[in-house]
Amino acid sequence: MREETKAALMRSPLGACLCENLDMIRTVMNARVNQDLVLREFEIDRVPACAVFLDGMAGRETIDQCVLRPCMERGRDAGAGKRLDDLKKRVLEIDGVETARLVKETVEAVLSGRTALMVDGEEAALLLETRGYERRGVSTTQSESVVQGPQEAFVENMKTNVTLVRRILRTEALVSEYVWVGAGCPTQVALMYLEGAARGDTVALIRKRLRGIGEAVCPGSGYVQQLIEDHPFSVFPQMLQTERPDRAAAGLIEGKVALIVDGSPYALIAPVSLFHLLHASDDTFMRWPYGVFLRAVRTIGALVSLYLPALYVAITIYHAHMIPLNLLTSIAETRARVPFPVIAEIIFMEASFYLLNEAGTRIPNQLGSALGIVGALILGQAAVEASIISPILIIVIALTGLGSYSIPDYGVSVGMQLLRLGFVALAALWGLYGVCLGTWLLCAYLGWLTSCGEPFLAPVTPHRPHNADIILRGPLKSRKDGAGREN
Repeated sequence: MREETKAALMRSPLGACLCENLDMIRTVMNARVNQDLVLREFEIDRVPACAVFLDGMAGRETIDQCVLRPCMERGRDAGAGKRLDDLKKRVLEIDGVETARLVKETVEAVLSGRTALMVDGEEAALLLETRGYERRGVSTTQSESVVQGPQEAFVENMKTNVTLVRRILRTEALVSEYVWVGAGCPTQVALMYLEGAARGDTVALIRKRLRGIGEAVCPGSGYVQQLIEDHPFSVFPQMLQTERPDRAAAGLIEGKVALIVDGSPYALIAPVSLFHLLHASDDTFMRWPYGVFLRAVRTIGALVSLYLPALYVAITIYHAHMIPLNLLTSIAETRARVPFPVIAEIIFMEASFYLLNEAGTRIPNQLGSALGIVGALILGQAAVEASIISPILIIVIALTGLGSYSIPDYGVSVGMQLLRLGFVALAALWGLYGVCLGTWLLCAYLGWLTSCGEPFLAPVTPHRPHNADIILRGPLKSRKDGAGREN
């Protein structure tokens, strides 16, 4: 019953009686137990007024200097129905003043750090921009380190992140729409695109999906991505997640859309293809031969990560005749001391690799060297000396791990790890025929995937020769501007 009462009050309009409005605010925001809710009552030329804000979310100094002092010193009674307009135009020394006529609008503004100014006799409230909570300053990137290129990274404040992008793209064509998502606990999202470069239907589709999120709570970009992507059950992400403003700006130039979620230090870029997810941030900052070479290295690394364990299983179990005699003899000698089948060795080493990988992600930085000693020396060497695994399998898993780490996008890297288990199972069942079957199924699956309506394997299928630089790039002088191109 209490929740139903609050829901009804949230839908109620503000009345002319200040006391009744404050009672509704107190009920909705649990003023009896909420110690950080401040209702500062005062008078404007003998007319009762109140400033409502959250201590810590709003800046007290801003409220004192720009709201309370001007109202009490220069405020006058302009008459019922005109008091707020007079305050807005003549008295308040603050920018970003909006008007709210519903309890819901007022409460949401207070929860976001703004101050609601209510005056007796007025059926509305002024929403003042007084956010003053602590924010992390712009720092260097943590997960997308580069050899060449800018070092700035996004932070948890949406407007700061929008500013970082605007500093790079100083053009009137850059549009930044603010959309509120999640009715239960609203989160603000900046929808950014270049007018004339981004396709209108793509922008409309993403805007529609954002507004259709409904009651879901979205505290970060990862939540938004999962709620609006085309295929939520896919092992591959259909959006590029980046913490680099320069990479977001590069995507906008190519006609893509960027989503910046308040409270998240990452931006979402869409639509993208699989090849975009294999790009690194400094590809375009290097001379084109270096960029092409490094893209090829990352592609080979991704293929090694996906196929190498499966090929090892298939060849050692079913196709030993394909191995040169000297190498086959060496493998047979090391395998003779191992009591377990190849598939059991692979499962043991893959499980160990996943555990070490996850532990390395969660462990404090001070203990990183200890983890390397435990993983590489104790676990690996002890397993070989105890004849639990063969030495050549250590090499296979090490190369597989290096290939996995060469993939820039973490979501793609994890997706490759999951698919790798499937390829190992197919190789154990049918050898190279199983690997070929898995490859055919994977290609069909990737061809079926889309990113915001765009094919996931473009420009390979469908073939788009004007987008060839997505795979192999040439000199910047020969590259056409991305604005207005089909992506």
